[in-house]
Amino acid sequence: MPGRGEAAGPAGLGWAPAGPAGLGWAPGPAGPAGAQPSVRETVEQILQAVRDRDDAAIRTLLADLTAAADTAALLYLRERLDATQ
Repeated sequence: MPGRGEAAGPAGLGWAPAGPAGLGWAPGPAGPAGAQPSVRETVEQILQAVRDRDDAAIRTLLADLTAAADTAALLYLRERLDATQ
């Protein structure tokens, strides 16, 4: 709850997203530490497909990402999607 030293988070929901410790996740376009350049590139392509509202491209790119993604990469995608709102 806010007022107990916790961040209010988005829309005052009482929480703030944070990267999990030990997974090398850092918010921002640089991506997770040690992430394959192809993972970062695929995430950026997903973001563009979302902006373009290209459902077929989103499905294809998500399939590509899940083949190579770890938890840090998926959290990076989430952070980048949240940043576009």
